[in-house]
Amino acid sequence: MQKAHSDQSALSAAQPKDDTKAQQVEGTQSTEEEKAAENYSTVVRSTGSMAIATLFSRITGFLRNVVIVTTLGSAISSAFNTANTLPNLITEIVLGAVLTSLVIPVLVRAEKEDPDRGERFVRQLFTLATALLGSITIISVLAAPFLTRLMLKSDGKVNVIQATNFAYLLLPQIIFYGLFALLMAVLNTKGVFKPGAWAPVANNVIGLAVMLAYRFLPGQLSPSEPASLSDPHILLLGLGTTLGVVVQMLILLPAIRRSGISLKPLWGIDARLKEFAGMALAIVVYVAISQFGYSITTRIASSADGGAPNIYQQAWLLLQMPYGIIGVTLLTAIMPRLSRNAADGDNNAVVKDLVLGSKLTYLALIPIVVFFTAFGTPIATGLFAYGEFDHHDATILGMTLSFSAFTLLPYATVLLHLRVFYAREEAWTPTFIIAGITVTKVLLSCLAPLLANRPENVVILLAAANGFGFISGAVIGGFLLRRKLGSLGSATVMRSVFWALGASGIGVIAALGCSWALNALGTVLPVVSSLGSAHHIIFLLFDGTVFLLVTGIVLSRSKLEEVNSIARSLTRIPGLNKIIRVSPVGEQETPQLNAQSFVSAEALAFDDSFNSTPVPPPMSAGIVHGPRLIAGAEVSAGRFRLLAAHGGVTGARFWQAKESATGREVALVFVDLSKLAAQDSPRNITPTGLRIKIAQLNAQVTRRTRVLAALNHPAIASGIAIEPYGDGVLIIADWVPGRSLSSIAQTNPNPYAAAYAFEPLAQAVTKAHEIDTPLGLDNRARIRISTEGHAVLAFPAVLPGTHAENDLRGIRAGLGQLIDPETAPADIAALMHTPPEQLPEKLAGLELPHADVDEKQPTALAVTEDKAPRPANVPGFGRAGYSNKGIGILTIVAVVLVLICALLTAYLTTLLSHDSNDAPISADNIVGSKTQAVPSPELIRPISSVQAWAQDPTMLSQDSVNSSAFTIDGDPQTSWLVHSQQGLEVRTVVPGIISELEVTTVNDQPMDVKVYGIVDEEQVDSVNNLPLLAEKTLTTTENSITFSSKQQLAGVLLYITSAPEDNQNAIVELAVIGN
Repeated sequence: MQKAHSDQSALSAAQPKDDTKAQQVEGTQSTEEEKAAENYSTVVRSTGSMAIATLFSRITGFLRNVVIVTTLGSAISSAFNTANTLPNLITEIVLGAVLTSLVIPVLVRAEKEDPDRGERFVRQLFTLATALLGSITIISVLAAPFLTRLMLKSDGKVNVIQATNFAYLLLPQIIFYGLFALLMAVLNTKGVFKPGAWAPVANNVIGLAVMLAYRFLPGQLSPSEPASLSDPHILLLGLGTTLGVVVQMLILLPAIRRSGISLKPLWGIDARLKEFAGMALAIVVYVAISQFGYSITTRIASSADGGAPNIYQQAWLLLQMPYGIIGVTLLTAIMPRLSRNAADGDNNAVVKDLVLGSKLTYLALIPIVVFFTAFGTPIATGLFAYGEFDHHDATILGMTLSFSAFTLLPYATVLLHLRVFYAREEAWTPTFIIAGITVTKVLLSCLAPLLANRPENVVILLAAANGFGFISGAVIGGFLLRRKLGSLGSATVMRSVFWALGASGIGVIAALGCSWALNALGTVLPVVSSLGSAHHIIFLLFDGTVFLLVTGIVLSRSKLEEVNSIARSLTRIPGLNKIIRVSPVGEQETPQLNAQSFVSAEALAFDDSFNSTPVPPPMSAGIVHGPRLIAGAEVSAGRFRLLAAHGGVTGARFWQAKESATGREVALVFVDLSKLAAQDSPRNITPTGLRIKIAQLNAQVTRRTRVLAALNHPAIASGIAIEPYGDGVLIIADWVPGRSLSSIAQTNPNPYAAAYAFEPLAQAVTKAHEIDTPLGLDNRARIRISTEGHAVLAFPAVLPGTHAENDLRGIRAGLGQLIDPETAPADIAALMHTPPEQLPEKLAGLELPHADVDEKQPTALAVTEDKAPRPANVPGFGRAGYSNKGIGILTIVAVVLVLICALLTAYLTTLLSHDSNDAPISADNIVGSKTQAVPSPELIRPISSVQAWAQDPTMLSQDSVNSSAFTIDGDPQTSWLVHSQQGLEVRTVVPGIISELEVTTVNDQPMDVKVYGIVDEEQVDSVNNLPLLAEKTLTTTENSITFSSKQQLAGVLLYITSAPEDNQNAIVELAVIGN
């Protein structure tokens, strides 16, 4: 049915006709839009530079780690990295997490609220932080031996004295790390991002230069021998690494000066920081618990194997690479929006964001987890098996990566959960989560030495224990959020998970097939063996390409919108926007990036801590609203339970509710005047001025609504009461039985009955105007048609800016909802063209037909009462959560369940591997059928023969053939002269497991070697058919080459891949060790 449209816009949003003010408002809005566009443009320009800086930081940081490991070797890297981790751990406990979660939001508030734009706050904060960090730095340096022994066992396999001397030189980084984080936060609030983004790159470059200098420094550190603090190698590594952190901080000072930021000392603590004392304590406890778990893991690792702490760290860093680049890119816009919605108490929006965030995370990370699980060993070997980091250590690292790759999924889930809890300022809830993570990790870590079949495999189980710890955290966080928010959309998330798993499974099968083909091809191409470990990188490029193509093709069949969203998000990574093409989407489908979200995303993107527990996300700086209004929720301290929403206007929401104590149905008008006050105030208004403005508006609404209630007019809802609610007021009125105006409009009502229905409301407008009070008819949702057929103001609230002419236009627009001028009788149609101010009089004088004269023209609308909604109790942020005791019990139950799952997983792993030597655990260790594993003693294996070998036998001289036997004659005066592309074929008397080959040379001139296993008695014609056991650069006269293979071997082939042309080195003796 056609309706009159001339006044419907007036009914939905009636405003006073003040042209001058309208022009001012329009000009202000235009200015605001221009400034917002300018700010967004600035952020977008910064985004490109920040993304490039992030990529460079990740790449250079990764290269730095690789160079450290390959230069120092696994054991010395464990000592160095453990000492180098101490400043990060202490900084996080003292300042880092508190700065991220509490200080930064308050810093943003001070910059916006204070007359000096936060200058005083920054000076006080910088003075306090410098004093605190300086004191902690001095104490830490003095306590270096104690701190080192907290991380490493004194009788463990890692050189504690060496680590302690490193710590003396590395712990001064604490003050520079802390000040860097603080100054970067200050610059970010000023919109300056680039210096903080590029500073870590400079740090990494200096680190690379230090390691390069170490290579040219005469001599080297020994994994087993103590080195004094004055040792030039210790001084170079310690002071050089600390210099990089100093430069990283100093790079920010020019930007600080250009931004006009004063760092002059000023003592004092801002009152806004004092408000968060309890939250700060919760954050410190949170971080301390996580660091405790990390220290226990490191101690267990150091007692098992000298290289285990380093391998654990490298595996975690490899996992962080894809999350730091891909995961953060995907969640750039979602994370800040999730925080805002949680702070606003918007349950539905939070659940939607959690579902979307989970889908995007799992779809992006599950393929990575599957690929890492299948190709962990080739990845580690291709990246790290060079120099001092031998093939055996790389294999252990690869297995650690494979067995812990699943950690990415619960880790990302925990980050999403923490974002919600911290945004709601539930500071202690994440502490229970981290407690569950740590308890699970510590218990499983303590079991690792008992369950591992070899000491070097303990680190594999430690990394898996870390992953199961995060599973506990995800379970605990999920239950707590479900208690608050109800269903978390698990079904729709699992649909995406199954698609990702299925597609990745098909993709990895194809990739494994490609890998098999490449390996087969490599056995017949000599150039492959000449590439050494680097050939794994080349092969992985092909394997990864096949995997991504097949996985992407399968996922494209899923028709999941998240797949397109992921592709769209990945175009933010520099270079990928040239490759990935996505279809355009609407504005609602793509979260927009703003300055606030960009700062939060960068805070996550630059978190490169070795700590395997995520740093808490930022708090909401005290701006936390009450629970979002949803049907079924309780409001006003449980006094009312919401039944149904009935629309609203700017600054007010209309709800039908039931009084909990009496069961009486009421109409509630929630008036939030904070936005109205901000819109009607100058931009530079102070917080105090804004609060005064809100109080004035509250008083105005309360006064005018009470005057309206005093009319006691039948066209106005009765029983009006007013009480404070948040930043505004809550207006309560008796419920009007009947139906809404919009629902009556759908019934094609009689025109005369419609006019009759509005006549009392028109008279109420006249009565209100006589006492200089508007009725507030600014939206059709305010009007209900009672069961008597009368239009009634069901949701009374006289808001600021409401005027009398709005009421009259509202009456005519309301009539237009029910009357079609084209089909209505002439006298009724004439009402739609009557000036608004004449409507009450026209309606009062309208002659209506009587029902006994014309039964087709009834004088009243026939209205049946709406059924009262009966929504289920809806959980939300306003609902009571678990008690601390309940959370504690939940934590214990989750830990126990995850422990059981972890042990079952371990047992199933042993069954599937059939107790293979490559598995890190055996079934006997789990079921306890072996009370103690007694390894066979490793002895020097008798050698039956040694003969010179070359791929091309014509390359061998007669002297080389004859002198090969000198390597086992026990005479130090005889030797075999080494030549590139030649080797020694060493056969043992009895086949068995060979774990080590000892090589004694005449001098320490370097030569690169590979050791292959000889599996049978057949003549060796080519190395392409032999298993590669290890590759290493021999740089000393006494060399030990270890193997991880447990295969029965008849001997080994020591192959010289390269040696200097003028090399006069020779092999004096060989010894084979095994059991």
